Amino acid sequence: GGIRGCGDPSQRASVTADVLATSGATVLFGDTHTLRAMAAAPAPAAMLALRTGVIKIGSGSSFLPGVREAPAPKGGEPLPLEYAGVAMHAFGKAK
Repeated sequence: GGIRGCGDPSQRASVTADVLATSGATVLFGDTHTLRAMAAAPAPAAMLALRTGVIKIGSGSSFLPGVREAPAPKGGEPLPLEYAGVAMHAFGKAK
């Protein structure tokens, strides 16, 4: 059951954006790989009922208050934890 995408982050991002736009979902649970791919082609905010979300930014199982971006991959830029103007909460291991 459920909604599934393959292991390719861009394909998961496309499926996630489509579901957000059509389902009226208000909470997003995801990881940095999918969020980074979604940021490349964001959905218009008018299509979304999204209010909040939780993004896994590494190993661990703690909410990380005050963390507003995911660490940069090698040679890349940090990833703001937001989608379509909606701030997300970080989840992972405190450093």
